[in-house]
Amino acid sequence: MKNILFLCGPNGIGKTTICMEIVKQLPNSAYVDSEPCRIMNPFVLNDDTIPTISKNVSDLIMNYLKCSAVNTVVFSYGFHGRRKEVFQMVMSEISKMEYKFIPLLLWCSEEENINRMNTDSRSKDRIQRALNESREAYNDVTFPKLDITNMCVSEAAKKIIEQI
Repeated sequence: MKNILFLCGPNGIGKTTICMEIVKQLPNSAYVDSEPCRIMNPFVLNDDTIPTISKNVSDLIMNYLKCSAVNTVVFSYGFHGRRKEVFQMVMSEISKMEYKFIPLLLWCSEEENINRMNTDSRSKDRIQRALNESREAYNDVTFPKLDITNMCVSEAAKKIIEQI
C-alpha cells in the first residue's frame, strides 16, 4: 500500500524545506507542494477559489499515487485561515483511493520559529502575522507531534522517515 506522509505546522517552521529533504533521503517518493496550485493575482481564499485550489492539489496527489515509481507522497500544508477547508476538500477527494495516511504535526519553540523565519528573510509584519495566526491554528490538531526545535533539516527528515 502506498503512503501519504502529511506534514503540517505553523508558518515558517520549515515544512517545505524538510519535505524536500525527505524526498532526497527517501527513495520512490514525491513531494506535492500546494504553493504552485494557488498562485494567482490577487491570491484569495474564498468560495470560488477554494474548490479550484483543492482540485489542483488533490489531482497532483492522486497522480502520484497512481504512479508505479512512487511509494510515498509527501504533502505539507498549513491550517491557518480558510486553508483547513482546502485540506478537508483534498482529503475528501483523495479518499476514493487506497493509501496509508501518516500525519505529523511539526512544532518548534516560538523563538526557533522566529529564527527560521528571519533566516528565510521574511518581513517583520509577516513574522508577526505568522505568530499571531498560524501557531494557534494547531492547538486542536490531534496528529502525532514532533518537536524539531533543536534539529537541523536532515535530522528532522531522518526522524520523520523513521515514522514511516
